[in-house]
Amino acid sequence: MIQSLRNFIHDTRAAVAFETVLLTPLLVWAYVGSFVFFDAYRVYNTSVKATYMVADMLSRQTNMVFGHDISGMANVIDTIIRGSGDVQMRATQIAMINGNYRVDWSHGVNGAARLFDANLVDMTDRLPVMANGERVVLVETFVAYDAPFEIGLTVLRFDNFTLVRPRYAGQVPFSATGMPTSS
Repeated sequence: MIQSLRNFIHDTRAAVAFETVLLTPLLVWAYVGSFVFFDAYRVYNTSVKATYMVADMLSRQTNMVFGHDISGMANVIDTIIRGSGDVQMRATQIAMINGNYRVDWSHGVNGAARLFDANLVDMTDRLPVMANGERVVLVETFVAYDAPFEIGLTVLRFDNFTLVRPRYAGQVPFSATGMPTSS
């Protein structure tokens, strides 16, 4: 019996076929898994950069910003990340008035809720220290990521939170409705 077991262990005939059957699924899983991992990283990284881009665009506005402008910016983010239209975005201008944070205006698109003064209590640790009368623009994006292959990765949501100060004026003017006037 022991001799048969030794012969079996040292017998190398068909070892390559046996190893191929065992390792091919692992190699395929590793290849597909690395593709999904790097695709998720690409979507996350691109969504962060696109959020900074939109925040920078809003901070430079001296003319009236309309609700449809913010909707268009959300569409641009979705196009940049090559998404499926699941990008939610909220833009908010926050002011410091007599030691308290106040929402000047807020606009959410694609299902993102507006931000109100009552919501600021939950995020005061993320807001900067500001002088009285100072304003910041907060841009938040919420990007859903669904992996292209099922490898055990759950559906992810990348939440981006970007604050910028208005650059050329003390505040960014906003109107939820209306259209720009033609000159």
